[in-house]
Amino acid sequence: MAAAAAAAADASAEAAAIARRLASCNGSARERAVRHLLSTFLPASAPHLSASDLLKLWKGLFFCFWHSDKPLYQSSLATRLAAGVSSGPSPAAAAAYLAAYLATLRREWVHIDTHRLDKFYLLNRRFLHHAFLLLAANSFAADLTSQVVSILSEKVLLPEADNVAAGSPRGLGYHVAEVFLDELSPVLPVSLQTMEVLLSPFFAVLEKSSDRVMVAKVMSSVFERFLESGKQLLDMAKKGEGVEKGSAEEKIGKVGLLFGFSKRFSDIGAKAETVQANRKVLFGLRDAFVMVEKGLELSGVEIAVPEFKSTEVTGVENGMDLDEVKVEKKKKKKAKKTSLVEGETEGAKDSKQEKKVKKEKKEKKKKKKVEVVDEGDVTEQSTDAPAEEDQQMGDGTEAVTFDETLMSNLQKQFEKAAAEAGMVNGGSSSSASPASGKAAKKRKRAKSADRLSVSDGDDVSREGTIISQDGEKSGKKVRFSMKNNLVWKPHNPLPPQCLRLPPSATPRGSALKKGVLPGPIKETPTPVKKTKPKAKSAKKVLKKPSSAAKRLRKLQNFSA
Repeated sequence: MAAAAAAAADASAEAAAIARRLASCNGSARERAVRHLLSTFLPASAPHLSASDLLKLWKGLFFCFWHSDKPLYQSSLATRLAAGVSSGPSPAAAAAYLAAYLATLRREWVHIDTHRLDKFYLLNRRFLHHAFLLLAANSFAADLTSQVVSILSEKVLLPEADNVAAGSPRGLGYHVAEVFLDELSPVLPVSLQTMEVLLSPFFAVLEKSSDRVMVAKVMSSVFERFLESGKQLLDMAKKGEGVEKGSAEEKIGKVGLLFGFSKRFSDIGAKAETVQANRKVLFGLRDAFVMVEKGLELSGVEIAVPEFKSTEVTGVENGMDLDEVKVEKKKKKKAKKTSLVEGETEGAKDSKQEKKVKKEKKEKKKKKKVEVVDEGDVTEQSTDAPAEEDQQMGDGTEAVTFDETLMSNLQKQFEKAAAEAGMVNGGSSSSASPASGKAAKKRKRAKSADRLSVSDGDDVSREGTIISQDGEKSGKKVRFSMKNNLVWKPHNPLPPQCLRLPPSATPRGSALKKGVLPGPIKETPTPVKKTKPKAKSAKKVLKKPSSAAKRLRKLQNFSA
């Protein structure tokens, strides 16, 4: 006895120290405390811990989970904390651990803000899932199942303070009612007797709870899902369609059809202790289930009674241990490094290609400049070419005589060639070479040479040699200067100085200050309203008698 008491005292002292480390602001200290708690302390000291010691530990664990920020770490920590239920040293210790968790979360539920509410929803789902894993590992033993269900009923769904403190937080109970079937479905099917024990807290809510929100959550999230799945299973059985193994119709629909919900609801509604406001809900559910059960009887379809099958249920799909998180982080880092290296190599290749393109462009520009200079020289020499050609043709035996008809034909041909090449009508000179026409587009110097290449003989050749500038773009670059090119030209000429009006002599706005006399201001007289003379009333005003007349009347009365 003394040794057990000493071990309990040591365990409680160590639990208090671990709780302080769990609530530390240092992340590494919290992580070391969690590892020590789950790996060494709880497996060894769980039988010696009291309910108050577990509440102290869960106070620290609550703040440890409060400080977890990153989603991967939140999921991993929630899975590790919930694993204390399914992998506890004994079922009794696991049930005590679950009860301390639910009591702590219900007490602190009011202080959870909206930014941290989702991760506590996740934690609650993990604990429900591992609680059902604990029951499945023990083949849904009647004692353990009733113990876990009573914990859920007392701590969450129907707490003792529910009727005493109307302002106590009930959000945790709402969430448990919403996700109960989602977390139970991985361990289904179970026998109908086990299902009756698991659903007993929800029947108690419909019977005793005065919370309308809780009653509505239980009706919509639990019993109506049984009803809908049962209807779908019955329709598929009537049509002869096969049901997918492991689907909601197979696991939940069988319970909805074979459990006998209609009789159970009618019995609860007939009790005198049932809350009067809940009877309408109960009888509505009874009528709906009666229709489904009668449809099953009339169809003649046989549905097998569900029985529990011991199967290995995997953990949470999204749950991850710290080792897996570390491995994924390493993989991500490697992928980032490889992507960075590939990006650098691609960037180097792109920069090299850009440099090559720039060099090629510079070389092309230099070649163009050289060609333009050479063509300019050719155009200068082309003015003397016609005379030499005429001399050569004159010396030959078969000379060609340039008549007016021949010149006109040549001019027409040159105009057609210019129109096809995109030049403006006007053509080039008959004596100019094609090289001079090309140079006219590239450089202004060539244009001037072509303009000057005019024969001295005929006026027709003069008109043909002039190249029009309409529609052509000049190759000369002009630098724009604001100082030299900005000239203000008014649309209308200004009036003479004598007719220009000076500004108003009367200061306005901020000019009305002390020391500044205002100019002449024309004040318009305010119009006076003409009052109509009042008409005299027709009634005559009775005048009061004077004091002398009153005395005379008194004397006359006395004398009489």
